[in-house]
Amino acid sequence: MRVLMTCQPFYSHLVPVLVPAAKALQRAGHQVAVATAPAMAPHLARAGIEHLPLPNVLTLTELVASPEAVPEGDVRQASSTLTIAFAGSLAGVFARDVLDVAESWRPDVLVRECKEFGGYLAAEKLGLPQAVVDTSPYSALNLPMVRDALNGQRVALGLDTVDEPGHPEGFLLAGVVPAAWYPDELRVSSARHYRPDSPAGPLDASLLDLPDDRPLVVAGLGSVARTFVPETPKVLETMVAALGDLPCTAVVALGSDPGEWTGSRPGNVRLMSFVPQPLLLESADLILTHGGFGSIAEALRTGTPMVLLPMFSDQSHNAARTAHLGLGRQLDVGSVTPASLAENCARVLQGPYRHRAAAMSRQARACPGFEVLAEDIAALV
Repeated sequence: MRVLMTCQPFYSHLVPVLVPAAKALQRAGHQVAVATAPAMAPHLARAGIEHLPLPNVLTLTELVASPEAVPEGDVRQASSTLTIAFAGSLAGVFARDVLDVAESWRPDVLVRECKEFGGYLAAEKLGLPQAVVDTSPYSALNLPMVRDALNGQRVALGLDTVDEPGHPEGFLLAGVVPAAWYPDELRVSSARHYRPDSPAGPLDASLLDLPDDRPLVVAGLGSVARTFVPETPKVLETMVAALGDLPCTAVVALGSDPGEWTGSRPGNVRLMSFVPQPLLLESADLILTHGGFGSIAEALRTGTPMVLLPMFSDQSHNAARTAHLGLGRQLDVGSVTPASLAENCARVLQGPYRHRAAAMSRQARACPGFEVLAEDIAALV
């Protein structure tokens, strides 16, 4: 079987989720290729997965640097014009590039991540079965808003309009967290829930000398915030200052060279450009982050309690759901101070959150692995 996977050029969607799924399909004996922007080539090469570069697909950084390609509006909001563009004009560009590469690669099935609609359009045009990897559950709330944009692209490709274009009810929806995390309004009958493969090691030797006499906190704001949110450096400074006042050891991912950091440098906080978060969470007592779904999924797997500072897109929904389940605390990023953040981190470290997070981790570990996802995708053909 030949499996074509499509993914927005987001590290947090591709490497932690799509790549493990692709490798599971490879182990099952299937041919797999990932169609995405040329900029993602190094990540796929390291994973040993064939890359079908889509020449007209831009990364978020490239989109922001190209005013003519980015619609007006606040891109930080889930209802922004960029959200509509990803289901409209940008999806059309993606779909046409996918159709070009599919002409020679000839897939039997298409697997896409849920925020990537070009693959959806291409699969509809080619008559291919589809599976959707749910890398952003709350993005389903945007489907009514992008309906007209998606239908417009269907018409442009010679397809009929439909009442619910792109709705996951029509495809195998592969969840990567336990069903219990999903609120009722996001549950669909086509959903199945899987356990992503554990991250590959080993842990970097530079992290082996962390003190063992106090809690370990992992902190960061993901790979996208710096592109969209000008306040990101200020939020990072608040985080670093708060962790400096907490009796803990903290490892903070800055997303840039620590040598260029102009903020505070507490002795108990290790500043890094990049943190191997999935590996480090295996031994962490708390994660302090923005509420991106990738970080939440990793914390659910490892049973790590959370303090969440949602900044844009679906993060406020993710944080609210996580707090509702007693897995952590949600704070307002606009009003949080180092003192209030340190206080809330201390409450999570000392409270019952760890026990609830451990219970959710057990549910995550009870889900079937990605080898079953590979079988379910093969059954679509």
